[in-house]
Amino acid sequence: MSQTLIRAGWVLTAAPDDSATPAAIRDGAVLLDGDRIAAVGTFAELSAAHPDAPVRGGAYDVVTPGFVNTHGHFSEGLITGIGSQYTLWEWLTALIGRVNPVMTREKAYAGTVLQGIQLLRSGVTTANDMFCADPMPDEPATPGVVQALEDLGLRGVVSFGSGDVDRDFGATPILEEFEALREAADASRYSTFRVGVSSIGRYTDDTWQEHVDYAVAGGHGVHVHFHEVREEVTAARQRTGRTAIGHAEATGMFQVPVIAAHSVWVDREDRERYATNGVGVAHNPVANGILASGIAPVAELRALGVPVGIGVDGPASNDSQDFLQAMKTAALLARVRDLQATAMSAREAFEMGTIGGARALRMEHEIGSLEPGKRADLVVFDGDSPTLANVHDPYQAVVFVAGSREVRDVWVDGDLSVADFDVTRVDVREAVDRARPLARQLVAEAGLERLSALTGGALDDTERP
Repeated sequence: MSQTLIRAGWVLTAAPDDSATPAAIRDGAVLLDGDRIAAVGTFAELSAAHPDAPVRGGAYDVVTPGFVNTHGHFSEGLITGIGSQYTLWEWLTALIGRVNPVMTREKAYAGTVLQGIQLLRSGVTTANDMFCADPMPDEPATPGVVQALEDLGLRGVVSFGSGDVDRDFGATPILEEFEALREAADASRYSTFRVGVSSIGRYTDDTWQEHVDYAVAGGHGVHVHFHEVREEVTAARQRTGRTAIGHAEATGMFQVPVIAAHSVWVDREDRERYATNGVGVAHNPVANGILASGIAPVAELRALGVPVGIGVDGPASNDSQDFLQAMKTAALLARVRDLQATAMSAREAFEMGTIGGARALRMEHEIGSLEPGKRADLVVFDGDSPTLANVHDPYQAVVFVAGSREVRDVWVDGDLSVADFDVTRVDVREAVDRARPLARQLVAEAGLERLSALTGGALDDTERP
């Protein structure tokens, strides 16, 4: 195993209060040994104890754990920045419902590489993704996601989300796509598998239950959308007599680890269901703002002990895949919601983006903080940039001040996936050139010409679906 010593003016470990590792270390360092963190302490101590370890980083840098993106959709990788005039249900009909039937493995790979580059450049080392598309029995699309993550050096928790309520294929092709994705993830270095459940309104009763049974029988975690908009809550009550969260509990979904995206419109009883069943929440502040979905009750959830992480959501709902934007917006929306500057501190937002996300995914024993024995996933922010020339409060510096342009190095599993501000394993120019014709093809196949300037559509289209 090769050792490397990462030096910093500040090491923000995100270690919990009961850890032997301090939460913040001035003039600190992190010792990497292969794919694990070997030690965390002051630079003076670690450099004296390991004089032969090469040193990377500088005396003014800020080092953090790798960020954990708890929700996204690589299936939207080729349709960034389109259809911003829609709220969620309109957007699903006008855009996503048309894209799902024409996704392929080639498009999955190209879109994942394109968006994965942006995630890495904003410090993300783990991405929890739900690829939403119609199942492709002849050539499943989702193994393309796994291959892209391998090529990028980006850790992924991968799932597939598809429903049959308005389709005639039933559950079997979806379960076949699950199997193809699971096998690809099992054979990979960076990916693990979860069962994707898009949302309750996308499934017939039989297919919903088959998804739950598949997850429980295999011991697989579940990645699901819950209560993103108020209309979803009403529709679920009318159909099942329960909220979607109550229905999930009643049908056995919470027997396995569950991470629930959005959870904007959750009442007291459903918040308590989350707490009782150990459900994690992926808070998506930017996407919820773009689609006018609302502001999730993050403070109330966290007060009950519900682990809450931060998600960028998909490239067609957030548009940007910059995790630092999402983390900053999470703090800002909490303050706007409560009209209190104390509603969420920079440190709280930082913890949601690191160890909070790991807890929501039940991966906190492996990732999310810089502690000995954990995976060597970390980010180095450039302390020599004008933006970080004077770090008065390191948490504010990361959450409110820094941008992706300050992310100099990103380590994933002990290897550099970003070095000196750029990705190391893929050619960015090649990724862009590959994506452009596929995006034009996708727009044409999905009949989205009126929404996209790529094919001469109107830039100010306000038509409703």
